[in-house]
Amino acid sequence: MRIRRFSASPWIALAVAASAALAGGCSSNTGTAVDSALTQPEETNITIAASPAVDLAGLYIAQDDGLFARQGLHVTIEQIPSSQVVSVQLKGQVDISAQSYLPYIEAQAAGARFRILAEASTLKSGTRTLVVTAASHITSIAGLVGKKIGVNGTNSIGTLLTSALLEEHGISPKRVEFITDPKGYPAMPAQLQTGSWGAALLAEPYVTIAEQDYGDQELADMDQGATENFPMDGYVATQAWAEKYPKTAAAFVRAIQEGQTIADTEPLVVQAAIAKSDDLPRQVTATMAPPGFPTGPVNAQTIQRVAEVMLEFGALGKQYSAEVDQGTLIRSMIS
Repeated sequence: MRIRRFSASPWIALAVAASAALAGGCSSNTGTAVDSALTQPEETNITIAASPAVDLAGLYIAQDDGLFARQGLHVTIEQIPSSQVVSVQLKGQVDISAQSYLPYIEAQAAGARFRILAEASTLKSGTRTLVVTAASHITSIAGLVGKKIGVNGTNSIGTLLTSALLEEHGISPKRVEFITDPKGYPAMPAQLQTGSWGAALLAEPYVTIAEQDYGDQELADMDQGATENFPMDGYVATQAWAEKYPKTAAAFVRAIQEGQTIADTEPLVVQAAIAKSDDLPRQVTATMAPPGFPTGPVNAQTIQRVAEVMLEFGALGKQYSAEVDQGTLIRSMIS
């Protein structure tokens, strides 16, 4: 078991100046006002379903810094429970959404058609951890056998990451019981203190909140083994929306890529954006661990890893057992 120390972190060092150039596939005139009919979005008002989280820092930076506005977009961010996002988006009630890739891949396999517009985050050390209370007698992964583990949703990224961790330690995920808190990550640190769970899989900034507010301890970091640098969240539209509004989608991508570049190079800006969007105190944002913030075009091989782990743990049907089928599934969400 490791106890995280809240000493000075390299992540909160002086900010590095952001690069003005964007990754491949994005316009070279990002940061300037849209003044050409060739790039003018078909729809200027768009709604994005997202919940405040450090994984989506690029989105909140793009909003706060006026990057969407510079691309001719007026963006409204709506908080919608992750379990409802796919159904809401398929009904056309939001234009773009941002969360784990799992529900989109699952829906795509069932016949829906989504398009991944941009990657939001990848797993890094400390960003997803399995925690136990300060008084817990669980000191190893083996101690989880027969215990309840709190996760953020059924067949969620938390369930997937924890299953992979258990498997790598020779423990079948069937030997633990996954429990979902309907209120998600914000309620989970307090719920862990009741003693009904043996451990909880938390995401930042709730890992830091759990440790600062309750003295919880890290049992395992998820950034290891099969899930090291694992792709976490992405920005997704339905295929129908992306094909109907290609200039709007392109404008969104240009703005979000600039936000991603800033998030990747300016940690202090990330802290400020998350403190504002999630109403968090500085002592939390200054010590929380950041994820990776990918820039540039969506990498099909990277997203393929999600489908492979989903298949391994039963989150994808057996019809996608062949590598070529999984590859086709992912490529159809990107091309």
